[in-house]
Amino acid sequence: MALDYISSKWLVTGIASGVLCISSAFAAPHIEYASPMGDEQWKMTGSPLRCGLSLPIPNYGIGYFEQYATKPPHFILRKWDEVQKPLRALVVAKPPVWKPFSPQTYVVGRSFIKPGEFGIYLAREQALKLLIFLSQGYQANFNYLSEEGFSVTVSLSPVKFQKVYAKYQKCLGGLLPFSYKDVEETVFHYGIDDTMLTDEDKTQLRRIAQYVAADSQIDFIRVVGYADESGRKGYNNAISQYRAEAVKNYLIWLGVPKRKLSVTWLGALKPVARNDTDEGRAANRRVVINLIKK
Repeated sequence: MALDYISSKWLVTGIASGVLCISSAFAAPHIEYASPMGDEQWKMTGSPLRCGLSLPIPNYGIGYFEQYATKPPHFILRKWDEVQKPLRALVVAKPPVWKPFSPQTYVVGRSFIKPGEFGIYLAREQALKLLIFLSQGYQANFNYLSEEGFSVTVSLSPVKFQKVYAKYQKCLGGLLPFSYKDVEETVFHYGIDDTMLTDEDKTQLRRIAQYVAADSQIDFIRVVGYADESGRKGYNNAISQYRAEAVKNYLIWLGVPKRKLSVTWLGALKPVARNDTDEGRAANRRVVINLIKK
């Protein structure tokens, strides 16, 4: 009976006073995830719309840098087995492999590993720091305490990084200086009885042609010509046709496949402004170009 009392008393008080001893005696193991030395599989993928630089991490997930046209770069560490709650993480750069005894370790930043496919997300500044450290031979480490209480380190090795990084930088130089939003819808306006494209119009059409060539998700380009009500119906239909076909012909000359073009004209139908003022009629003399995605 006395022994049971002592045991019960130890169980009650042990959590408060003895947990340090227990944790010392039965310390949870430190878990590390990294590619085997010499078997790093850094990979670059690129297009005029996006550049990516990734490294698979066996039994864990994947880390990747990426940058989209007109957007800042970022880094994502994705864990295949997603966490269920946010966990604090410390991102550090360890000394180059050829300086194993160098005491200098740099803190790149503090972050969280969060539920969802993005895991750890680093914005521009921290992503660029990480790229620079890796290019200089530093190992990038992500340290956190797992939901099960294990100390975890996920490592990105600089081995085989340099050649792929050079390709990534070249890809960045080829990103389009504009995005889908800049070409999704375009409206050209015309003077009275005018059907000619201006230099500014042609510049925008070149951007449209470039974007269509780069984005396989563009299903077709819709081109619709319009007129004001100043002429007869037949004349208005004809001039709206000339305007739409001038756009079509220039896009084809730029290399846009004819099959991707849907061209029509509506004359004075569907005005966007009243036709009883000069400003209203000028707004209605137009061609509207839309890029339609699949």
